[in-house]
Amino acid sequence: MSSSTSSSIRRPAAKHSAAVLPGILSLFCFICIWTIAAGLMRAPLILPSPAASARALAKLARQTDFWIAIAMTFLRTMLSFCISVVSGTVLGVLCGRSPWLRAFFAFPIELVRAAPVVSFILMALFWFTSGTVPVFVSVLAAFPVMESAVSEGIRRMDSGLLEMARVYRLSRWQQLRWITVPAVLPPFCAGAISAFGLSWKATIAGEVLCLPRAGAGTLMQTAQIHLETADVAAITLVAAGICFAMERGAARALGGITGRAG
Repeated sequence: MSSSTSSSIRRPAAKHSAAVLPGILSLFCFICIWTIAAGLMRAPLILPSPAASARALAKLARQTDFWIAIAMTFLRTMLSFCISVVSGTVLGVLCGRSPWLRAFFAFPIELVRAAPVVSFILMALFWFTSGTVPVFVSVLAAFPVMESAVSEGIRRMDSGLLEMARVYRLSRWQQLRWITVPAVLPPFCAGAISAFGLSWKATIAGEVLCLPRAGAGTLMQTAQIHLETADVAAITLVAAGICFAMERGAARALGGITGRAG
């Protein structure tokens, strides 16, 4: 009894270590390659070393404006992400249920998906304030992902279950709870995770070009103008780290929700 219990405890730990060790090794190799490349180039203005980037990050971390800029970028991302999730889910449900609506919205959605983000940023500069452009562009980047995910989930619902629900006269709420939600939730969660990453990157790209008063992209552009490449690298690492942590956290949370719904 005790041996089986101890082995069942060791198995998750072994799986966890097996998943973590390759990531640590990959990070170590990345830092080594970065260090070697920076040493060979001997041009900190072009490629700062990891040590120089770490010193720049330590300097930025002591500045209140740095954290305000990161917070503003995060708020813009969350606002655009919420708009994308709500609007993409609504339109995804409608298009998933109606082939006519799916065909009607196919062209504009594909146009938004295929067009370069920079094009929308440049056009939006004529329409909105500098603080609104990143939100608008981020919505355009993430919205098609959510719409496609939800629409695909609706279309792949088991027709046999729907027929059984009609035979047993299940209420709309029961159909939603036991058929629709379990079918749509997995693609919805996968789409939401992808949409957040797109929202974060599109928001920063919008800030780089439109320069709002506070934002991670504004800090990057300002550092680039002043030839502070180490600062650009440091801000990039912070932005990537936040995005990675948020995506991993969302994947775990949404994975738990998906498991309970199933």
